[in-house]
Amino acid sequence: MSARCSAATKHGALLALTTLVVGVLVTISEETPCAAYPPPLELQEVADTGSMPKGVIISPDGDKIYVTNFGQANGKNVSVYDAHTLAPQGTLVVPGNVVESLLSTDGKTLYVSNFEKNVVQFLDIEKKRIVREVKTGAHPKILALTHDGNTLFAANWNGNSVTQIDVPTGKVVRTLPAGAQPRGMVASTDGHLYIANFNGESIDIYYGAEYKEHKRISACRIPRHLVLSPDEKTLYISCYHDSMLHALDTSSLEIVHTAHIGSSPKSIDVSPDGRYVYSADYGAQTNSVSVVDTTDWTARVYPIPGMDHGSGIAVTKDGQHAYVTGWYDNHVYLVGFEGTGGHPDAALAKVQGWIRRPKHD
Repeated sequence: MSARCSAATKHGALLALTTLVVGVLVTISEETPCAAYPPPLELQEVADTGSMPKGVIISPDGDKIYVTNFGQANGKNVSVYDAHTLAPQGTLVVPGNVVESLLSTDGKTLYVSNFEKNVVQFLDIEKKRIVREVKTGAHPKILALTHDGNTLFAANWNGNSVTQIDVPTGKVVRTLPAGAQPRGMVASTDGHLYIANFNGESIDIYYGAEYKEHKRISACRIPRHLVLSPDEKTLYISCYHDSMLHALDTSSLEIVHTAHIGSSPKSIDVSPDGRYVYSADYGAQTNSVSVVDTTDWTARVYPIPGMDHGSGIAVTKDGQHAYVTGWYDNHVYLVGFEGTGGHPDAALAKVQGWIRRPKHD
């Protein structure tokens, strides 16, 4: 019996086949294919955030995380933590109302989308101050950066468009039309920009010189977030309405895999080796993190104790841990495969007794 099948047996996989041979039931002893299943998850660390923590990102060196606090206007709206312990490392003050953030390739500049001011702001992390503001369309949310770090895109939630920004000059290059309420977005190394239209049931694809080529393809109901596999052959889509993860082949533009995951998946991220896709599940039915094993498309859903509506998610370099934000409970959580570190007992003790808002129960 293979180690893979042994692991699967713990979770209910069938290893032996029984068949009828000349009137006698016979068990076939050969190895048979079985499901891998992602390993069980556990809560390992937890820390307080500001009001309505939205997105979470990891610094290039893996030592810090940044959490954007959507409900914390004009002060303490970006929280910084030690990535290993979640010990607070200070806050950054941004004028306005921050939604999402991205780090420059050198990790020195934090780009933030400002919902209230309709701008993208460049924040010098060392000096802790805004060094540039770039006007966008109405209510920018998700940001995407090209791999060379020279082009930044901002999806304008109420503008049905995407603003393309030249990073070195801070100038707006062009505005790309999008579908209804663009939300998820990712740029590939071969010059493709994928945009998920949250209320458009579609994905826009821009490519070619100056992004003049355009396709619009059908997607699931309420495609919320996008992430590319490391080899960029697969585009993963969180399907918020149907509580599913879809995998789109970027060559054929066909859906090649699907998986049922936790309730109303919001943000997704993929492990660096491409094996696991993680999801922050916003729906109150599960309040969970889901993990999909892309080797066979099995999934595991882990309801996080104390979390009220999962929002942002970021996967660590080892692929065995993820940070997730709780939108209504104002915390950031570190979850990981069982036995991979942290302080599970202390983390569980901290969340005991938390009272969730009655209107969201």
